Amino acid sequence: MWSKKNYSDLRIASSKKSLTKYLSQFGDLEIQLISSNIQKISEYEKKIYGGFSKNFYVRDVVIGFKKKPIIFARSITELHNSKRLIYLLKKLNNRSLGSILFSRNYIRSQFKYSKSKQIQFSTERFRKINVELEKILVLRQSFFTNRKEKILLFEGFLENARMYDE
Repeated sequence: MWSKKNYSDLRIASSKKSLTKYLSQFGDLEIQLISSNIQKISEYEKKIYGGFSKNFYVRDVVIGFKKKPIIFARSITELHNSKRLIYLLKKLNNRSLGSILFSRNYIRSQFKYSKSKQIQFSTERFRKINVELEKILVLRQSFFTNRKEKILLFEGFLENARMYDE
């Protein structure tokens, strides 16, 4: 179950600014690319995203410092959204998604929050990157839009995020 109520236990999870820019002030931030390709998404993710598309471009990354993962991020967009957007996502590699979103007039929706244990679709994703669900403090969901382009972003804040809380 998702809630629009701010997650007060972790202020960083309420920040609308670029988290990679914020975290970079603490040292050499790493963005580990897990996957960036065309793939099917879960029915649950389709329901949240909306629309009727079957083809999505999905990018999964872990943001953190050496051996200190802080955030798992999953971005999803429909393939037919924009060739330019898909091209930019493919070229990102291990750079911040914010370098596209915050510099190109994307508008961010309000956040929705959930405890990780309540979201079943996340279980498989976190196992894939070797993260235990107990280490996830909160999941955050938001959309970025720019004209017809739409990106759904899920961010899982891990225990290490407490060390860098605003």
